[in-house]
Amino acid sequence: MSAGPLCWNCGQSVADIPMPLSRHANCGHCFEVLHCCRACEHFNERAPAGCEYELADPPVIKESANFCEFFRLRYLEEAQVQGKGHSNLQAKSALDNLFGDAAESSADSAQDDQRSADDPARRLDDLFGD
Repeated sequence: MSAGPLCWNCGQSVADIPMPLSRHANCGHCFEVLHCCRACEHFNERAPAGCEYELADPPVIKESANFCEFFRLRYLEEAQVQGKGHSNLQAKSALDNLFGDAAESSADSAQDDQRSADDPARRLDDLFGD
């Protein structure tokens, strides 16, 4: 996949959002703020205060909208997305690697139990005793 403007949280394309990016711009898929440190090309967790730009005074909360005049939207590859959804996928794959099919089968059975409990037809049957 070629680099393009992707949401820092969910990885969906944000190419349809007008540029320059407004402080109030949100991802159309996950509704996270786009004008924030995590979406900036100067963002680096290993740099002092999380910013590679020496003149910037970055905010403490990197996921919040800011007024940084040095902000430049980072063009990400899918593998570079650092959001909450991405970390959940990484954690799940690590768990699957650790426990193999046992964790997967127990998760599937738990989802099946949840679906059957939420099934409207089953709830009606339970309610009316049919």
